[in-house]
This record gives sequence, C-alpha cells and structure tokens, in this order.
Amino acid sequence: MVRYLFGFILSCVLSAGFPLISAAASTDTGDKAAVIDVLNHFVDAWNRHDMNALASVFSEDADFVNVIGQRWIGRKAIKEAHAANHETIFKQSQLTVEESSVSFLTPRIAVLRAITKLSGELDRAGHTAPPRFSLPTFVMKKSDRKWLVVIAQNTDINTDISPIKPSK
Repeated sequence: MVRYLFGFILSCVLSAGFPLISAAASTDTGDKAAVIDVLNHFVDAWNRHDMNALASVFSEDADFVNVIGQRWIGRKAIKEAHAANHETIFKQSQLTVEESSVSFLTPRIAVLRAITKLSGELDRAGHTAPPRFSLPTFVMKKSDRKWLVVIAQNTDINTDISPIKPSK
C-alpha cells in the first residue's frame, strides 16, 4: 500500500513539475525578438497615428486598461478609443521606448514591460503638455506563430515622487 501511495505521489509531482520546468525555460531569442517587435509595431503605429495598425497587435478579445483607468475589451473597442484620442489629445504625439524587458511564463505566454515617453500630448486648452513617462505591461500569447497582446495595462509614472527607472 505504501509503495503504491509513494508511486502515485511521485507520478503526480513529476507530471506537474515537467510542464512547469519546460514552460519557464523558454529562451528562444527569436520569440523574444518577436515579442519586442510587437511593441515596436505598436509604437510605430502610434507615431503614424494609424489605429488599424495599432489595433492589429491585439487579440480579438484583448483587455486594455489605460493610464487613467479606462478599460476597453476587444480589438474593436481598443481601436475606437485610441482613434478618438488620436483625433484630439494625441494627434501630434510621439511615443518612444526608453527600455523594455520580456519574461516568458510559458513558451507561448510572455509578459513585456517597457518604459515609454510620450511627447506632444495636448492639454485641455490645446497646448502641448510636458512629456510624460509610463509603464505599459503587455501580456502576450503566441498562436499560429504570431504574438498578440491579450492584456494591456498602462500606468503613468509620476516623476515627482518616483524615479523613471525602477531600483534593483
């Protein structure tokens, strides 16, 4: 009885452990480059104010929360919200990536974080606001050899109380 119980426990541990070990071990530099390319595509689309291209980095059912807590679910809603803002406050804006990092949760799920700088945003009076920094987080899934953003969260960095780069 003890022998069977030990065998059962060992089999459970091994079957649970192997997927975790292989999932966390994604070091494919091609995948890392592909994930960063999604961010670059997003930034390029932003700077060209091409909301079709911007929306193309998101899955059909993506979930996006912006810097002020507005939430849009679905590629269409994300595109429409960004399009409305790019006709007004972001119509002259330019986005740059200061730095980025990628972590793989599994070989098909990645988390990308970046520090971005937004310049040229217009305030309510139509004046150019000072540049601001934010920390977008993209949870991405690989399907059919293509990486798409499934969850996005963008957070402003208040440079008056916090450094732009995190402490290590």
